[in-house]
Amino acid sequence: MLRVRPTMITTDNERMAALFRTLGLLPAEGTAGETLYDAGGGRIALRRAGDGRNRIGFEAGDLAEFARRTRESGTTAELAEPDGGTAVHAKIVQVTAPGVAFTVHQGERAARSGADPNLTVVGVWHTPEPRAAAKVLGDIGARPQPAGQDGWVDFVAKNGGLVSVRAGDHQRVDVGFEYTGELPSLRDRVLGAGFPAVLASAGALLQVPLPSGEQMIISRPRCTRR
Repeated sequence: MLRVRPTMITTDNERMAALFRTLGLLPAEGTAGETLYDAGGGRIALRRAGDGRNRIGFEAGDLAEFARRTRESGTTAELAEPDGGTAVHAKIVQVTAPGVAFTVHQGERAARSGADPNLTVVGVWHTPEPRAAAKVLGDIGARPQPAGQDGWVDFVAKNGGLVSVRAGDHQRVDVGFEYTGELPSLRDRVLGAGFPAVLASAGALLQVPLPSGEQMIISRPRCTRR
């Protein structure tokens, strides 16, 4: 079991929460300083600014088995407690990847119903070492998709969400979505809720400005997912 669960940092938690609900995400349980939102595929952990930067993350079922298989594939994966300790019955796994360590949380196999089924979470991983990042994603069980003409490589998690690996000068994670419905209709819904939104790239992308000044990208699927 593997589900994409990136962490997104925001300067305006209430406004981002309202935007997520408008897009069709479903609020789930959370912890102090963090709220989870389910999409049709994948989920997002929303945190207030001051808690670092956006980061890639996942959920798995049996964490001990996940860590064992990941290590056997050649990537470091250690059971841990959220406070940095280690334990047999750990709540997280720390995976060490090129230039970054990401966290895998305990998750349930079945997705919650009620979120927009057309909406899939996309974590865009910009890295100076895209080949090494791609190996790590393969080692944790994400499925590589056909590379596009742009050279980007996407990895799909079996239980929802995808990660797109792209070459970059430094480590950075952007959080966005793929949408299998009609983007013009989604744009109208976002505008009707009081958020700015602009169609771009001949209608293949929906750009939504965020409180941080960055753009959230919602795109049509770039290929048939397998």
